[in-house]
Amino acid sequence: MKNTIKLLLTISTTPFLINCTGKPLQAQLPTISHPIPTTETQRGEPSIGTPIFIPNSTPKEIPSTETRPDLEENIPKGKIPTVEQVSKYGQSYYSEKFKLPSTIKETSGLIKLDNKLWTLNDSGGKAALYQIDERNGHIIKTLNILNAKNRDWEDIAYDDNYVYIGDIGNNRGNRRDLKIYKIPRAALNTQSSSRAEIISFHYSDQKDFKSRPQQNNFDCEAMIAHNGKLYLFSKNWKNQQTRLYELSTQAGKQTANYINTFNTQGMVTGATINEEMNILLLTTYSPLLNVNVWAFTNFNGRNLLWGNAKKLKFTSPLNGQVEGITFRGNYKAYLSSEAFRKYIFSFDSLLYTLDFSGEFE
Repeated sequence: MKNTIKLLLTISTTPFLINCTGKPLQAQLPTISHPIPTTETQRGEPSIGTPIFIPNSTPKEIPSTETRPDLEENIPKGKIPTVEQVSKYGQSYYSEKFKLPSTIKETSGLIKLDNKLWTLNDSGGKAALYQIDERNGHIIKTLNILNAKNRDWEDIAYDDNYVYIGDIGNNRGNRRDLKIYKIPRAALNTQSSSRAEIISFHYSDQKDFKSRPQQNNFDCEAMIAHNGKLYLFSKNWKNQQTRLYELSTQAGKQTANYINTFNTQGMVTGATINEEMNILLLTTYSPLLNVNVWAFTNFNGRNLLWGNAKKLKFTSPLNGQVEGITFRGNYKAYLSSEAFRKYIFSFDSLLYTLDFSGEFE
């Protein structure tokens, strides 16, 4: 994301330095109506956010499976894996793997596909995907997307046949040209360039398109492909929650239908899913760049933010502009952060490894 995070310039240097020592910013979140009753969290686990029912005023074409049993066809057949969380002593470990080259210093999405690691740059970068050598961070291959423009590329996802590139960044909240580029998965292995099919979309619940830079709830930087659909997780600058939307994977004009909301207590910047383990990970950061990762497990169908939710407990604070995340194995992931320099903030573009097996069985 080339547009930098809105920093609170009225905050004095001293409180900021205290925050960077590891004490997270304690922001007062707004009160939200229509909460879904949740099961009791296990003792000692980090506090979890609040899933929210679709309000009664929500258009009828965006129903919840909670109130529409006829939507059970959205739930995959067969047994859903149950992922058990361990005791209060579980923790997650991250470590810096290497600094990324300047060509991809604005990395904003990651996928590990066919045992290869790919990333992309955000706004203003080339319309291209880059394969990274997992040993040293060097760029192995570049795949150019011939009929695409990188206005604000923010995430990348894939299914059995296609790779999806999300031109979904919307810092001002006024874009009417949101797009997802769809290219054959095989192109990543066999070609140096590819043409894309284009999915153009708008949000079902957006009626106001006034420009409100970093003061709107229709920005988005996180996307996954799941069960034959695309799912977007909004980056809500105003209330630091996330709204879940569903899209068709078919090229053409689409409506991103709102499903529900979850209180992530931070702005969502990346998403990845492990279909075999039935685990969804979301990365977030606060206005002062305190990074967190949420794990969602034991969900059904389109209700990705229901089931069990847990904010991973890092052994030490992580700060930076983390925008990419992808699984690299069961309970293991990569994180990527883009270079960021503003005022007294300074972060390199880095690739991190994450092991959260200690928080699950």
